[in-house]
Amino acid sequence: IEGPMLYSKEAAPESWPWVLAGQVEDFPHNGGVAVKHGKEEVAVFHLPGQVDEDGRWLCVQNLCPHKQVRAISRGLVGVKPEGLITLADPVYKSIYDLRTGGGISHANLNLSTFQVKVDEQGQVLVKLPPADQMADSFARQSQEAAEKKNFKPPPRGSHPDIQVPRAPKNGVNLEW
Repeated sequence: IEGPMLYSKEAAPESWPWVLAGQVEDFPHNGGVAVKHGKEEVAVFHLPGQVDEDGRWLCVQNLCPHKQVRAISRGLVGVKPEGLITLADPVYKSIYDLRTGGGISHANLNLSTFQVKVDEQGQVLVKLPPADQMADSFARQSQEAAEKKNFKPPPRGSHPDIQVPRAPKNGVNLEW
């Protein structure tokens, strides 16, 4: 899905709730974890070696904008010499700025970003839109992208051009 990100942590309304993502110890150092939010997922990254506090905990959508694979949380995190925190999609190798969600290798592919904080009890909290709103927004974005490209998914079941012979079993025809 090409175009701007749906959500930006800088533009998050105050009305969005802080959603529990887990305890600090649930998150691997220098890696990410997928966190379910309704029908959608976000990827929360814990980078304890970052000097800047805004780089220690980062959250983006877990849905790859290139092929809609839910694998962003398993991406490879890197830090450039100038301090840019990057994320490489583990499947399609697209590279993103993990702080902003901006596409680096493909400028038109962007990840939504969300605010993260850790409270006094060690709970990792993410500021997210209501789950149904988030699911509807991502579904609408996907549908609009498909229509723009005139994409029609193939019908479910057997392909009409491929005939699969089905032998009768116990005298019962298996064609349906």
